[in-house]
Formats: sequence, structure tokens, C-alpha cells
Amino acid sequence: MTEDLKQKEIRLRKELAQVRAQTAIDERRIEKNRDFSMGVPTDTSHKAIPTSRDSPDAVLLPSHRRGKKENIPF
Repeated sequence: MTEDLKQKEIRLRKELAQVRAQTAIDERRIEKNRDFSMGVPTDTSHKAIPTSRDSPDAVLLPSHRRGKKENIPF
């Protein structure tokens, strides 16, 4: 009878080790969260970019505009 209990204990330890290994694998897996409902602002209307005329005491640099020419040396 003692052999039966030892074999049962060994079998249960092996099963427990397998279950722990499987749960470790499941917890390691990264699940992607595609729910963006909290991060999106409710007001998505267009907002104008403030210029230097909007605030009277501010002197802002001109906005950088791309040149019409390509990189031609002449």
C-alpha cells in the first residue's frame, strides 16, 4: 500500500509540474489590446494652428517651408 501512495504522489507531482509549466507558458504570451476607445479624444474637429498674430507679445519664427527646387547647386 505504501508503494501505491508513493506512486500516486509521484504522479501528482508530475501533473502539477506540467500544469505549472503550461500556466507559465500561457502567462508569458503577450496579448495585443486593440481597444483604443479610451485614448481617442471625443472632439476630433480641426483646430487652427496659432500664428504670431494671435498672441500680441510673442515673436515666433517663420514656419519652415520646403523649397520648390531640388538640391541643385546652380
